[in-house]
Amino acid sequence: PRVNKSDPISFVHLSVAEDALPDFETTMGRFKDIKRQGDDMVMSEFPSLTYSVLQMSRYEDNFVDESLAIKMDNGDIETSQEDKYRRRINRRDAARAVADALVDRSLVGKKVEVWTELRG
Repeated sequence: PRVNKSDPISFVHLSVAEDALPDFETTMGRFKDIKRQGDDMVMSEFPSLTYSVLQMSRYEDNFVDESLAIKMDNGDIETSQEDKYRRRINRRDAARAVADALVDRSLVGKKVEVWTELRG
């Protein structure tokens, strides 16, 4: 079946942002390789689903307030690697971003990085 942009989002895939954590070896392979495979699988293996891929920045509950404005980047914001590494989000705001994504038609078929503040 063809996916229509007006369909509600069927699936929100929650992942970690590319620059949020360092890469490391696991028993199943490199962490970032496994993460990318999961992100790509949602987008390529399930064509009948409407989806969004939310890549969360590093969680920070102690030094990042909650209820801040949620910021999203689908790659069109010019940002240094250092600033991407400094992106943070409170876990409650991350949960709110996921709930909001279920009804946000502008996110259908997109992969975006999510954060609220720069720290570090």
